[in-house]
Amino acid sequence: MNQLFRCLQAIIPIILLVQTVSGQGKAACPPGTVKEILSLTSTDYKDLDFLKPLLKDKRVVLLGESSHGIGDYYALKSRMIRYLHQECGFKVLALESGIADIFLEFQKIDSLSPVKLRNNTVFGNFQCKEIMPLFDYIKESQQRSDPIIYSGFDSQNFGASYQLLQKIMHELEGRTGDSVFRNISGYFRIPSMLWQEDRKPLFALADSIKSAATYTLDCINRHEQTILQQYKLSPLAFRFLQRAVSNYRESVSLDWNTEDPVSKRDSLMAANLFWLMDEIYPNQKFIIWGHNGHIDKKSPDQNPYKWMGHFVRERFGKDAFHIGLFAKEGETFEWWTKTNKSFQNNKADDLENLAAIHPVSFIQFNPKSKNCSWAAKSLFGFEVESGGRLNFVPAERFDAIINFRKVKLPVYE
Repeated sequence: MNQLFRCLQAIIPIILLVQTVSGQGKAACPPGTVKEILSLTSTDYKDLDFLKPLLKDKRVVLLGESSHGIGDYYALKSRMIRYLHQECGFKVLALESGIADIFLEFQKIDSLSPVKLRNNTVFGNFQCKEIMPLFDYIKESQQRSDPIIYSGFDSQNFGASYQLLQKIMHELEGRTGDSVFRNISGYFRIPSMLWQEDRKPLFALADSIKSAATYTLDCINRHEQTILQQYKLSPLAFRFLQRAVSNYRESVSLDWNTEDPVSKRDSLMAANLFWLMDEIYPNQKFIIWGHNGHIDKKSPDQNPYKWMGHFVRERFGKDAFHIGLFAKEGETFEWWTKTNKSFQNNKADDLENLAAIHPVSFIQFNPKSKNCSWAAKSLFGFEVESGGRLNFVPAERFDAIINFRKVKLPVYE
């Protein structure tokens, strides 16, 4: 009996703490501020209908994620994209993957299975079971009168366009073309060199990539008609190839002592996105899928750099809507170490703790109306690829967040 009493003494404060935090979260948010999302996969979208009036006048919706390794994020975002396309008039999905890679493969959609389309167009961290309903939908919607358009905006092109350019350079230039493209492939080595004290090898590599990309761009421009005929490419597909080569060149055209290569990538992604919006799919409404760090409208504290979402906000203002995704606890797959990581964000100043009102909560921040009392405070949020625990004001960084109480790993296939 004494042992049972001691156990109860230990458990009751924990229960009370959980109830208090949950109660504070509900009490701190005015009516209408918080919506509960009831399903990650259902095709009954009644629980998402609050999005229709919220987004009816928006040109672009940006969907973030605090980690690229959480299966529940992929499932919910896939569902939201289907809803945004069917019910809210968003036509183009732009995903954080190679701009030319996705375009080339999307042109083959009639002959590609959904899983092939996925595997041929996205980085490995996206190649999971939970995202498959999205690719099933992309494929199926092509039979509709108003199909979704699948595109990418990333300056990193490592798939279809890379392989095609390599083949073109070999057939046009032989050994010279092979040598030139080996220099372009040095792009893959840059991340491992950024932390070296001796910067000379990095500078030399960057110069060789820049020279090789310039040579390649000049070569394909001179042989445009031959390439179009021999590889059965459309003039538009050729423009995407040009874009990919330009991205290689521009990605290393920076002052490595004063500029940040990650920020450079974001500026290129923003330029790619605006090119798609202005020249390729004008007057269409866009859904942008990327990491929280790419799609936010203001950086966390102590971060001086300008990210893709900042360029979007500058251009579109209130016509853009930025949604961050967070989770209180669970597991994430850390792609660069190929390991599963557990996390718990249970501190009093953790955004994920304060926002854990429902199992999945959508919380809007609106400067013209009352917000959750904590929305304008400096809090912490956990973002795996951004370095861990970050400090920021939620309402300044996002227009809304989606917060999960608990999340699961992706199932990689």
